[in-house]
Amino acid sequence: MAFDVATQTGVAFGVAGKVPRATTYVFGKSMGDHPVRFAKAMRAVSTLMERYEPDHVFFEAPIGGEKANAFLIGLTACITGTVASYGVPVERAPVQSVRKHFLGKHLVKKDFPGMSEAQARGAIKQRVVGRCTALGWTPKNDDESDAMAIWDYGCGRLRVANAMPEGLF
Repeated sequence: MAFDVATQTGVAFGVAGKVPRATTYVFGKSMGDHPVRFAKAMRAVSTLMERYEPDHVFFEAPIGGEKANAFLIGLTACITGTVASYGVPVERAPVQSVRKHFLGKHLVKKDFPGMSEAQARGAIKQRVVGRCTALGWTPKNDDESDAMAIWDYGCGRLRVANAMPEGLF
């Protein structure tokens, strides 16, 4: 199972070598204050853990160092802590490694000259969606495609059969 942790969190899950499935959970401000949103996240993760019984979970940690969003750090703690409470290994998936694995290169803004930071971010997300589509996977949004990329990275890290070989694309 893999989580692309954000206010709109993509989750991918499935058996390695098969087509992953994905869903999206919204933990945005409209859901309430931080404790309410954290509680919703923990309930959602518990439901996923009980329904799908993953043997390993990967997550993309918030980026930004000291400037990382405090809510996303808390959300990540809720998600990973809930997974750990089920005795399932949980491992951080660095965005740079995920992109290199899934796209063949860790794309960044400088790879899209003339684009703003937001435009480059959108272009990178569209590359991930495009890669998923090329594999026959059907994410409903870029949060789910990011989660699918993390899921595939996790399969590769665990050296599970049929995971995308690193640098193939």
